Amino acid sequence: MNKKIIISNKCKIHMEVHQDEFLFDWKELIRNYEEQGCFNSLSNQSEKIIIHSPEPIGFSSLVNTDENSKIIYAKRKDRTIYTRFVKDRKRSITNSFVVILNKSRYKDNQYFLVTMFPGEGAYKEPEDPYITTQEELIESLLFWENHALVFDENTIDHNTITPICPYRDLFSGLPLDPYTR
Repeated sequence: MNKKIIISNKCKIHMEVHQDEFLFDWKELIRNYEEQGCFNSLSNQSEKIIIHSPEPIGFSSLVNTDENSKIIYAKRKDRTIYTRFVKDRKRSITNSFVVILNKSRYKDNQYFLVTMFPGEGAYKEPEDPYITTQEELIESLLFWENHALVFDENTIDHNTITPICPYRDLFSGLPLDPYTR
């Protein structure tokens, strides 16, 4: 069965932060892969798909970090949670992109686009309200402890910049707490 990808107005607003990361119009890109049938085998309520293109499609902002990285935290525009950024790195060109979809409650062949971005994936950010289990929180904290997005001052709310991890309290009581190790 052919799956239809719905791009809501909320998604269009959300995607404003990502549009400069793509070499092509992101809406055309998703439509092209929809026409090719890339989403026809979907069946889960929530789907995360990594699509590999034969040609470069954009710039990945996700990078590995270490103790020498210049880290800051800030909220991206139109977001309510903090993101970990690195100031001493550059984006890299990529042939892959991630698509996050949620199935329509009313039509099995329709999925709503939640987000899409160049690269090969990421975990939910630690303050993501859709993290539902302690295991998922631990995975997120471990991932973001060693990864960050490349800092781009055009995508953030400048009033929220801080050098201190704003979600460090989420580590409390967990065996991976870097603040008590």
